[in-house]
Amino acid sequence: MMEEYRIVSYRQEYMEQLIIGWNETLVFDPISKERFLQQVLMDENFDPDLALVLLAEEKVAGFCFGIKRQYPYLTRGLEEDRGWISIMYVRAEYQGRGYGKALLKEVEKKLIKEQVKEITLCAYSPNYFTPGVDLKYKKALLFFEQNGYVRGMEAVSMKKDLFTYHMPQKTLEMIEHLKEEGIRFHTYSLSYMEKLLAFVKQEFDAGWVRNILQAIRDGEAEGTILIAEDKENHVIGYCMRKIDGNDARFGPIGVKESVRSKGIGGILFDLQMREMQKRGIYYAYFLWTHGDAIRFYERHGMSVYRTYQLYRKSI
Repeated sequence: MMEEYRIVSYRQEYMEQLIIGWNETLVFDPISKERFLQQVLMDENFDPDLALVLLAEEKVAGFCFGIKRQYPYLTRGLEEDRGWISIMYVRAEYQGRGYGKALLKEVEKKLIKEQVKEITLCAYSPNYFTPGVDLKYKKALLFFEQNGYVRGMEAVSMKKDLFTYHMPQKTLEMIEHLKEEGIRFHTYSLSYMEKLLAFVKQEFDAGWVRNILQAIRDGEAEGTILIAEDKENHVIGYCMRKIDGNDARFGPIGVKESVRSKGIGGILFDLQMREMQKRGIYYAYFLWTHGDAIRFYERHGMSVYRTYQLYRKSI
């Protein structure tokens, strides 16, 4: 039988204890007060009635951050049928008492009232912490499966050491070969803005457009975006970094489908690594990829440092 507990909506008075519990429990995903403010409280879809705090012995024993879009996300719109649980924990000393299940069910009940038909764990754009549940959180994997969450694909985070990086000779030769076809590589400048945005809107996700626009607004696009163009001066590929403000974060990267066999993506990657190294950035990483993309990055010297299980549940 569970001991006395309460589940309440988030209030600012819980923040300090909540962050302490988060850092003690989610040991691979610590958070600062500043980041909590930015990614939780200042998220445009934050709703304190979906951000539930578990109180036991009148102390913060757990937290479950549920989300339902209140504002459209670019071309995805409101995604009316979808909800998310962005992050959840129960402190170690309160685990095994049924508190976690009670907390999860309460968030699910509130999302159902919001007409949600499917809940995704973690992978909430744009302010996700992780794309899924890290395989190192073994108890969490079992917990969510016992509560009806269904496994999807696995995703990985990858990294690369740039301390001794140099441009591969093969890449240099490919750059020269592509010059003969009129394909050239450049850093971003204002003259490319319209063509780049049109290219990304046509070929890729709206979130990628958002990343480019943010870099332009912040005055950082010239130092973070590289472009490939063909002999007709059309943009056929690009890559960028620093989409979350961290200099070392790589991506996204994309190449026009019809020219993906030419090695343009690999050249953009290597050029970006070199540009980062020039700026004194000695490692590169990104948070999320899967499938064939993993092999692309492995060929270019990146290695997996975290693996996640993705989950969804129909409700």
